[in-house]
Amino acid sequence: EKYCRYHRDHGHDTEECRQLKNQIEDLIRKGHMRKYVDRDAPQGRREHIREEAPLQQEEQQQQQPREAEEAITFSEADYEGVRLPHDDPVVVTLLVELFTMKRILIDSGSSTDILYKHAFDQLRIPTDQLKPVKTPLVGFAGETIHPLGSINMSVVAGTAPRQTVEMTFLVVDTPSPYNAIVGRPGLNLLEA
Repeated sequence: EKYCRYHRDHGHDTEECRQLKNQIEDLIRKGHMRKYVDRDAPQGRREHIREEAPLQQEEQQQQQPREAEEAITFSEADYEGVRLPHDDPVVVTLLVELFTMKRILIDSGSSTDILYKHAFDQLRIPTDQLKPVKTPLVGFAGETIHPLGSINMSVVAGTAPRQTVEMTFLVVDTPSPYNAIVGRPGLNLLEA
């Protein structure tokens, strides 16, 4: 069983802890650990790794035109503040009906795509464009929510080339820290 003494939690060993290593690097950069650091040694893992990469290869990559599709990648900096193993929510920003909409929760466990009324109102779409919905939604805690209606909207994801899809959202009038939830139906469209 792996145990991290820094996090006081299971999931990874202390020696493998990215967050601890990043914390130590920050302390070194700020000069708090001068007596423990060899001044002639490279400062930090990132600079050491960068020195190993041939400069020629880096120059070639800069001269080459960017590929049509950019891969989404995560660096060690993205792990800052994350306790591993984690089940943190994925929250994204998408272009919805040509409006930049932030705080969209990606929930692969949701069987529908939800748009909260406070966000719907900011889109300035008349409520008479909502299609009636007779089936209520059942929330995680078992509560029943009656949607105000459904609406088809264009959603743009990614950078060039952007993926534009039509998604059907159920509009609900209930408090939420999110503007929308994209569930399995929307994920299928966004992955296409």
